[in-house]
Amino acid sequence: MKVIIGGIPGVGKTTVLDELVKEGFRVENYGDAMLKEAISRDYAKNRDELRKLPVEKQKEIQKVAADKLAQISDVIIDTHFSINTKGGYLPGLPVKVLEAINPDLFISIEADPLEIFERRKNDPRRNRDKDSLERIRAHLDANRSYGITYSAMTGSPFLVVMNENGKVKEASAKIISVIRPNDGGEQ
Repeated sequence: MKVIIGGIPGVGKTTVLDELVKEGFRVENYGDAMLKEAISRDYAKNRDELRKLPVEKQKEIQKVAADKLAQISDVIIDTHFSINTKGGYLPGLPVKVLEAINPDLFISIEADPLEIFERRKNDPRRNRDKDSLERIRAHLDANRSYGITYSAMTGSPFLVVMNENGKVKEASAKIISVIRPNDGGEQ
């Protein structure tokens, strides 16, 4: 099964996915795959530079990375459904990428905008842009809209999982219950 999990920066997606890795799921980060391609082309040196690339270069490396991830049969792909760029929201999964990966399920990990704001403010690991609550809400809305659109385009289900502060295990358990409906069955 190929599952694509998206969420805007600060929802705790990586933390939830770490729990899935502990449960034996293979998780591949789409941004890491794209960064590897961008570095090999001397387009960017880190993920924050990656999302500031011109749209055409982003599209180029999106497709190459998708083709590589499409070769994996059972995988959870960690990505963003939308990327907030200077020129507006860029689809994280354009048509060519969706066609290459052919996912079975989309999951949007979300959180309360105020929690996202606080998480971003307190995350020393990343050089994040400072967004207002209104911009965070707008990005959450855009991200969900993109996820629903991807679902409609592929015919694959779309699920929203809330990741509230202190409830990472509950969020990951909800995902596992959908991916492994027999509770503990093999992926």
